[in-house]
Amino acid sequence: MIAKNIDQITEENLQALIDNSVLEGKTIEYKQSLPSNSDSDKKEFLADVSSFANASGGNLIYGIYEDRNTGVPKTLEGLTIENIDREIIRLESMIREGIEPRILGITIKSVNLSNSRTALIIRVPKSWISPHRVSFKGHDKFYSRSTNGKYPLDVAELRIAFNLSETITERIRKFREDRIAKIFGNETPIPFYDNPKIVL
Repeated sequence: MIAKNIDQITEENLQALIDNSVLEGKTIEYKQSLPSNSDSDKKEFLADVSSFANASGGNLIYGIYEDRNTGVPKTLEGLTIENIDREIIRLESMIREGIEPRILGITIKSVNLSNSRTALIIRVPKSWISPHRVSFKGHDKFYSRSTNGKYPLDVAELRIAFNLSETITERIRKFREDRIAKIFGNETPIPFYDNPKIVL
């Protein structure tokens, strides 16, 4: 993943990935072109996005040509996009309708290039309500990522993922209950007076 706020990523940052031969892996993947509206392209796109959310999060970067045998980025070619806003809406709609449960916090950023073309970055955060599954026209699978890229989760990995999700949810619930109890018991660093209290 590019260790930078997505809104601050520039052409120079993308070119640095190529200059430094940053391999595709667990937190980054390169694509030469955007997914079309074909079913196979949509399934591939949804698998890529969900795999990041189910693992450590990461960046899906469109407009970079890579060596498919090695995963080494070669050139920052960019994309020709007539209407960037409309394209972002299309991708967001695909994600929203094809992955369950919905992934929160996904950001899509366009980067203008010096060759008058555009690169597109989709930043997917690590999800705390995973696992997320691709649910598109009978394609119901869960994906995650390793240093070699995405892969479908097997039964044992799914069991671990669901148990971990339940554990995190329970810890959040207990944390909230504990903090509310402390507030109403006046066990806070700064004392509250006997006035009505609102807990957000």
